[in-house]
Amino acid sequence: MIIGSSAKALTNVRKQTIIAIIYFQAKGENNLKNNVQEQIIKFNRLFKQYNDIYRSAARNFNMPELALWILYVLREKSKCTQKDLVDLLLQPKQSIHSALRTLVKDGYVLLEYTKNNRKSKYIQLTDKGIALAKNTADQIVQAENTAFLALTDSERKTFIKLFEHLTSALREEMRKVK
Repeated sequence: MIIGSSAKALTNVRKQTIIAIIYFQAKGENNLKNNVQEQIIKFNRLFKQYNDIYRSAARNFNMPELALWILYVLREKSKCTQKDLVDLLLQPKQSIHSALRTLVKDGYVLLEYTKNNRKSKYIQLTDKGIALAKNTADQIVQAENTAFLALTDSERKTFIKLFEHLTSALREEMRKVK
């Protein structure tokens, strides 16, 4: 009878152990999910802070953020089209058009037709636009360079690689969202 009781007790211990393992696995999965969610929240907060740096800079320059981004692109790519800006800045065509209209009106950019396409126009900075870009977009580029150099070359490469990987994975998952 003692052997039978021992076997029954051992079976109960096994059941309790299995229940405990299942409980802690589930709790571990919940902790993992909570940890991932906390990391996503922290990343999103940092990403929003990063974007706010540019919004604040535009505010400090007393100009719309999109106008600053257009100057930024035009300093890197001296001649581009509205379509180029849409593709590079990932902004709606109408928003780009509206910002360009203001920049043209204020004398910062010129629009000239491309040789092969009368519908497409090259956007170029005027002398006044170059002066504005030197006092705005060029300062942004310098600040970015200095900040990026706070990381080692290896850290910069790793950061870019990880961010590209996350962006690709998120894009793929968002395609599934209906």
